[in-house]
This record gives sequence, structure tokens and C-alpha cells, in this order.
Amino acid sequence: MYYQDMDDFVFEVVVDICSRTFKLKSDNGEDKIIACDNTDEFMRVLDVCDKMLEPKMIVYADLAITSDK
Repeated sequence: MYYQDMDDFVFEVVVDICSRTFKLKSDNGEDKIIACDNTDEFMRVLDVCDKMLEPKMIVYADLAITSDK
């Protein structure tokens, strides 16, 4: 598969550890979601983000915390 329209650039990635998802935010205002099926896949995508992006471009979503009452 060849992608011809290369006008979008990722400017931020929101990492949600609880749901194992990555939200890629482009400079054109479009968002793409990458949902990982398992922990190994999540860690591999996170490794790519760490290697390819500047640290300030990676944001971690708040943890979803529930409490028993």
C-alpha cells in the first residue's frame, strides 16, 4: 500500500495505558486511534514512539482509577 498524501505530520501522541491505545494528533487537526490487542503490541508501539518522537510530543492520559465503597 502506498500513501500519496503526505501532508499530515504527527505533533502529539496521547498514550492511554489503561485502554492500550495511542491517539495520534496531526498538525491538520485530524486524530487517529491505534488500539493494541495485547500488552506486547502496546509495548512495541510505545517503543516506536519513544524512538521516533521528541519526549515533549508524547503525553500520557490520566489513569482511570476506581474505588470500592
